[in-house]
Amino acid sequence: MYAELLVDRPVADVLGDWDILDDLVSKKFSRFKRVGDGILGVRRRLLDGNEVVDPVKGVLPASLEMGPNGIFAVHHEVLTLRMTAGGTPHRVPHNFGFWHINDMDELYLTLPPAAPGQPAYMLVIMQHPEGAEGESFAEYCEECLTLIFERHYNTGRLGFEGFFKANDEAIIEYNSDVRFRTCPECGHVNPLGYTWNPGRDTPATAAARLQW
Repeated sequence: MYAELLVDRPVADVLGDWDILDDLVSKKFSRFKRVGDGILGVRRRLLDGNEVVDPVKGVLPASLEMGPNGIFAVHHEVLTLRMTAGGTPHRVPHNFGFWHINDMDELYLTLPPAAPGQPAYMLVIMQHPEGAEGESFAEYCEECLTLIFERHYNTGRLGFEGFFKANDEAIIEYNSDVRFRTCPECGHVNPLGYTWNPGRDTPATAAARLQW
C-alpha cells in the first residue's frame, strides 16, 4: 500500500475515484479543500454515548449559534442533515475562540461508524464564495453580545487557500490590544481569542481555550 498518493490532476478531477472516508484520504480534507464549485471538510469523530470526541482535542461540547434571541446550542445527530444559514455567527467552545460568520450556508452530515469502536465522520459542505462573498472572524461581548471586533476575509476573490492565515492574523490583532476586547457598551473585558489549531497556542491563548 502507498502512504501517499500523488496525482498530476486537480483533486476535483479524481475525487470520484477515491473513498473520502478512507483514513489516508480523509486527512487531506481535515483543513477543507476546494472541490469543483464547493468546499469540503471531513472530520473524524468518536461517538461515546452522548459524547462526541475529537481524536486530538478530546470531548467536544455542543456547537453554538447566535440568533435574534441570543445564543443557543445545536447538536449534530448521526444521519441527520443540518444547516447553519449564511450570516449566522457560530462557534464550538474550546475549539475555536471566535465567532465564524460565513456568507455561505454550511451543511453538516454525520455518518455512522462502519463498525463499533471505529470513528464516525462529519462532512462539512459549502459552496465556494464568489466575488465579494467571504467570511468573518468576529468577537462578541460575552456579557451583552455587542459586536466588539470583526475582520472579513474575501474568500471569493482571494481564494480559500488564505483562510487560515487570515484567521491567525485576525486573532493576533484582536489579542494585541485590550481595547479590542473591552466592550464599548458595558465595559466588560473579554477573554483572549484563539484559533482552531491548539498547536499554535501561546500559554495565554491555551488558558483562554480552557476558559471559553
